[in-house]
Formats: sequence, C-alpha cells, structure tokens
Amino acid sequence: QSKFDIAGYCEVAKHYDYIWFEMQHSTLEFKDVEAMIAACPHVAAIPMIRLPDAQEWHIQHATDIGVLGVIIPTVDDVDRAREAAKWARYPPRGRRSSGQGQAASLWGINRENYRQTIDDNMLVVIMIETPTGVANAFDIASVAGVDVIIVGNNDLSQFSGYPQTDERYQQMIAKIHDDTLRAGKIFGQANAMYATGHP
Repeated sequence: QSKFDIAGYCEVAKHYDYIWFEMQHSTLEFKDVEAMIAACPHVAAIPMIRLPDAQEWHIQHATDIGVLGVIIPTVDDVDRAREAAKWARYPPRGRRSSGQGQAASLWGINRENYRQTIDDNMLVVIMIETPTGVANAFDIASVAGVDVIIVGNNDLSQFSGYPQTDERYQQMIAKIHDDTLRAGKIFGQANAMYATGHP
C-alpha cells in the first residue's frame, strides 16, 4: 500500500494475510498509515510497514500506530539487524519504550494486555540486498529477534552488478537461503522464481 486510500486499503486487506505499507519508496506518512489501520484493524490482513531504516524513532512510531511487523531494507551487517530487533519489542527482549498511540487499543487479547502479548506477535523482517549482506547472511539471520530474511532481488542485482540470470547471482540467493535456514529463521522472496532459494 503506497498511497493514502482508506476505502481501497480496507477492501484489499480483506483478501490477504498481510498488507505491506510502503514507506521507503512512497510519500506515505505515519499519520496516513495510522488512519488506514484504524479504519479496519480486524480485517484478514495484518499491517506491516517497510521503513527506510532501522532508526529508533521510525520503529517506535510504526509500532505505536499499530503495525504488527516491520520490514527493514538494505541490511548489510549484524548492527543494523540488532537495531531493528531491539526497537520492535519491549524489554527485556528489546528496548521499545512504553509509548502511546492506538496500538494498545487495537491488539492484545480482547484488546487488552497488548504490552504482555505483542512481543510474541511482532514480526521483524530483514532485507538482504547487497553482496556485503550476503557475506554476513548467517550472522544477520542469527540475531535474536529477527524472524524473517527476504531478498531484495532488483537491488541485489544492482549492487552486485550481476543480472538475475547470472550463476553468481543465483549462488548469492542460495547462500542467503541456506544461511537463513541454518540460523533457524524463515526465508522469504519477493520473486517467486527464487522461493526455494535454489533456482
């Protein structure tokens, strides 16, 4: 979801498991996403948001408005992955502050106990999109609090200089896949052709 459209969002969200709010490459603002989530919070799709980075204030805003997952792009190393995991969950697992916002009124058991339940329901998704990230894939995937690793296919091709048909590109995909599973995490793909990690 890359534009502010409450009616369109609520209709689309009926048909999917999750909605990816795009804040890396769109003009959406937190108040726009907040309004869309508030309009129909209990449709089928859970709200997730791709942020431009792993900064504390971005992740705190996202979680306060009620997202149930954050997607962090272009992760090259363990430090950025740790930042993402750290700010998405409450202590003692993370460093999220008590905050405010609409999240606590939307989620939890019967809309109560949000603070006690959200850590088990927050999804932290890390995108690997560079050869440096590929080299560090196992360490990134091993970070406590990181749940899913996905590949940014087009950017990995751009950063590596290899077309997606190149064997060297496909070897990078396979490495990310294998390292992610070895770390006990979930591997995901933007391109279904690489869903198994081994084209």
